Amino acid sequence: MKIIIIPDIHNDFITAEQIIKKESPAKVIFLGDYFDQFDDTPIIAYQVAQWLKKSLKNPDRIHLIGNHDISYMTNGNHSCPGWDGTKQMFINKVGINWKLLYHYCWAGDWLCTHAGLSWEFIKAYCPEAYPITDYMDECISGEKFNRLYDVSPYRGGRDAFSGILWCDYEEFIDIPNLKQIFGHTHGELRQTENHICLDTWLKYYAVYENGKMEAIKV
Repeated sequence: MKIIIIPDIHNDFITAEQIIKKESPAKVIFLGDYFDQFDDTPIIAYQVAQWLKKSLKNPDRIHLIGNHDISYMTNGNHSCPGWDGTKQMFINKVGINWKLLYHYCWAGDWLCTHAGLSWEFIKAYCPEAYPITDYMDECISGEKFNRLYDVSPYRGGRDAFSGILWCDYEEFIDIPNLKQIFGHTHGELRQTENHICLDTWLKYYAVYENGKMEAIKV
């Protein structure tokens, strides 16, 4: 089964749809950050919200939450640069079912999150030998304080380490025996045997097929 992974689109759903049409995958995973771009407008935010609402209804697509999305999901309570009250109002008019977005998912043996899950974060908060996904599920369900939303000084926060919505690439450390693909930190394509940072202003996406993950230039 061919899976394609599309990183932060920041309003550019047209390019995302062109990639999907070209690849004709069985499944699409979006890594989050659908909204916000320099000098965008409430009308653009409204158009992106309309696209997202429709895309969420496609059973062959998985949409992860990005730090820009959580701003609009919580009406600015987790705001980040780019959030705007007028854009919030226009997005709210569309009526997106935010519960359809995921915090993480898997593409084969690759963990997919918006910003990556760092070893330092796990060592600090996840009990030793405790399954990482169980810990994340407990955070998401509210059984534990949701440290997945933590923001470290790398991104202007006060927490010791960033969670999966805010982890900057400079603070990311591989977790042993875990492959990860994520976006969030703009730059050139960064990849090792154990991770791929795919946030390149949509210059790259990834394809997972026959047990292999490969970054593809747009």
